[in-house]
Amino acid sequence: MTVKHLRIDNRLVHGQIVVAWLQAIGADTIVVANDGIAADDFQKTMLVAVSPPGIRERILSVDETLAYVKDPAHANEQILLLVKEPADALRLHRGGLGLATMNVGNMAFVVGAKRVSNTVFASPKDVEAAKALTAEGVKLTCQMMPTVARQDFMQLLAKAKLV
Repeated sequence: MTVKHLRIDNRLVHGQIVVAWLQAIGADTIVVANDGIAADDFQKTMLVAVSPPGIRERILSVDETLAYVKDPAHANEQILLLVKEPADALRLHRGGLGLATMNVGNMAFVVGAKRVSNTVFASPKDVEAAKALTAEGVKLTCQMMPTVARQDFMQLLAKAKLV
């Protein structure tokens, strides 16, 4: 598998990804994994439009993403995998993605969510997915930019009294 980094960021492809993260991890392919976005032609068009020249971009459902990253035809790609929410990351993990670490970058406020950091709000559904990932051996870090120190996401959830 060629996934170099998985980032949970509800903004998906945006300036920080294009300017900082791609270079920091040496990715040449962006894969966005989310069932809803993969089924929405308008959102797919908008996401592909902001991709920088020379970077491959795929907008796929979670199941399509698992097939894509496991396909030997993509073995030489260096993939930055973006998901909209922790539930997508959990489905990828349970589908055999096999990453030891996942990064929480940004999760915007939604009704029922609580502040975890300046850029992360977690809903009860997000907390349950994070707990499941951790229980299944995945280390969750919180890091907005590659130049900023990583924080333990579960510790942030505990500090926010969400676990």
